[in-house]
Amino acid sequence: MTPRQTTGTLVILILSLLAAGPWPASAAGIVHHDLQIQLVPERSLLIAEDTITLPSDCAATCRFRLHKDLQPTPVTPGITLSKEPAANPESLTTTYRLTGLSPGSAVTIRYQGPISHPLEKYGENYARGFSQTAATIEKQGVYLSGATGWYPLFEAPWLTFDLRVSLPPGWSAVSQGERTGKKQGADPGWRCSRPQEGIYLIAGQFSEYERKGDKVSALVYLRRPDQELADRYLGVTAHYIDLYSQLIGPYPYTKFALVENFWETGFGMPSFTLLGPRVIRFPFILHSSYPHEILHSWWGNSVYPDFGKGNWSEGLTAYLADHLIKEQQGLDANYRQTVLQKYSDYASQGRDFPLRHFTMRHSSASEAVGYGKALMFFHMLRQELGDAVFIAALQNFYARNKFQVATFADLQQSFEKTAERPLEGFFRQWIERPGAPALELVAASSTKGEDGYHLKLRLQQSQAGPPYDLQVPIAVTLQGYDEAYQNVLTMTEKELATEIILPASPARLDVDPQFDLFRRLDRREVPPALSQAFGAREVVCILPATASQQWRKAYATMAASWAQSGSGHPEVILDSELSRLPTDKTIILFGWTNLFREQLAGQLTPYGARLEPDAVHLKAETIQRKNQAIVLTARHPANPDRSLTWIGADRLDAMAGLTRKLPHYHKYSYLAFTGPEPQNISKGRWPVINSPLTAFPADEQPQKQRVNRGTLAPKAPLFPLSNGK
Repeated sequence: MTPRQTTGTLVILILSLLAAGPWPASAAGIVHHDLQIQLVPERSLLIAEDTITLPSDCAATCRFRLHKDLQPTPVTPGITLSKEPAANPESLTTTYRLTGLSPGSAVTIRYQGPISHPLEKYGENYARGFSQTAATIEKQGVYLSGATGWYPLFEAPWLTFDLRVSLPPGWSAVSQGERTGKKQGADPGWRCSRPQEGIYLIAGQFSEYERKGDKVSALVYLRRPDQELADRYLGVTAHYIDLYSQLIGPYPYTKFALVENFWETGFGMPSFTLLGPRVIRFPFILHSSYPHEILHSWWGNSVYPDFGKGNWSEGLTAYLADHLIKEQQGLDANYRQTVLQKYSDYASQGRDFPLRHFTMRHSSASEAVGYGKALMFFHMLRQELGDAVFIAALQNFYARNKFQVATFADLQQSFEKTAERPLEGFFRQWIERPGAPALELVAASSTKGEDGYHLKLRLQQSQAGPPYDLQVPIAVTLQGYDEAYQNVLTMTEKELATEIILPASPARLDVDPQFDLFRRLDRREVPPALSQAFGAREVVCILPATASQQWRKAYATMAASWAQSGSGHPEVILDSELSRLPTDKTIILFGWTNLFREQLAGQLTPYGARLEPDAVHLKAETIQRKNQAIVLTARHPANPDRSLTWIGADRLDAMAGLTRKLPHYHKYSYLAFTGPEPQNISKGRWPVINSPLTAFPADEQPQKQRVNRGTLAPKAPLFPLSNGK
């Protein structure tokens, strides 16, 4: 995730800058900043001198923005500076006018003042335990992003910079670009000669680790010494930089750094990432979120998305990082199923929008579109063109647009040029059109003929509006064959009826068995999961009347936190106030003594699970009530389109941690945690029992016999991976 996807005040500021539209032609070009910064953390103070070289076509008068608490003074003779009236009194920046300039001239400005904005939780990050600040200078550390105006923001789209930073003893500073001033007692600094959209400055008391490569150095900045942890990140950094350099093109910077933040974040900046202290110590991060942030150095931080025309970078990064890693592990179909389930659960009831309108993640719904739908767009494009053309097109796109703003139209141009075929219709239906197709297998039957077995099937697109042009994969399991027969059906109308001649009797038919199509899933295609509760607009949280006031308060606090996360506004009610479960709403039951707990217990039978007074029995394990927190999700007994979730905790001191952690486990059907933290000890998804896109055609048999799906042909990963050491 890049800082441009954060929420709250910072996002409002960024969007206001983006909404200003194209800069005037007179301001086009690159501004160079030569910055000398002094940071005084105990006073939240920034003292700065900036020598600014303006573009050669700069007018005699120009404007810049600066953080509202910084007071600027011009140093260059003949230059005057005046404050302009505030257009928005709540803006973080003040606009100033400089006069007396000459084209290509340099002007020096001094300024100083405090920068301190408290950490705040917004939207889905409220439940996830993540916070955000526009900018802050404090004893724990420094976080300054370009959009907050800690340096003069001119009306030019690009900048380069030299940055020297005076810090307290034992402190280090990190920014994008290459490091300077490490020797001869000079202030440590950074230089970036590549065009950038902004300057980031991070500082703190770090233990620094480095591993030099031939062209790129790997760096790690930790807030407490840990050589073993640093070595793991140094090795993985070099591994993924080499991998993506082969896949896409040369790494665009001279270093990549992991920087430990002093609060929980997941930011990707040009040539470094800023991750929270808990996040970096999760072992799975090394081969999940971390390569995602490294890949942003190509997509998003050297080829920049045009936010006004749609942010393609998050979906492409997710596809070439998160999805590619799962593909190497043979788990890519499961991953795509989860992506589609999130879209179906979160981007519904008016929360969907065209992909070209995605700018940044601010909710689960926007993530489902901007990350999930975009990821599936690239997956389908790869299926359409083949791996070799797909990779070559990405390399062409990168080479043509490095350190420039690029749009979906630029992507289309590179793919059309490489594939030597038009792709306008493909791009238009997935980028411009909101929503998703919905598939139904209306009928499937087979008969024996002289030339083989004839499988007749009929598919429908049941979504509102015109049909999509789809390439629909199918798999037919044949009697006497281990491997399934596979084919792809072209579907351009709302209904497709076709007949396939097979060498043996078709025992089973699966439509899109590996979730290769972007589509809205039928509820029966996926198991009940927490995402259905988190994504619902209408939720009733039912508390046990017999619970103590402390427990009821803890349950209500958990429900309120999910409301903050954008999961609707749940109604909280006691079980004693209801005679039956509402049938038109998603239900969350709290507590072991909840009067409606048996309603949930009855829904677990198809999955081989049992809920008893002091334990939960799963197929492979039994989880006792004592000292544990257990979460179970099933279908609503009276409405299969709604979910019924039960949360039973045995420790009051575990509730805060459980509230924070559950949104991270959205894809699971059942969970168990232990202790006060609490620590996850069990998780899983119920099996899909009766998918409507699976049929068992009858062949001269009075009864349809259900069989397991035949083996599908293996697919090679897009690019070979191996774990970095």
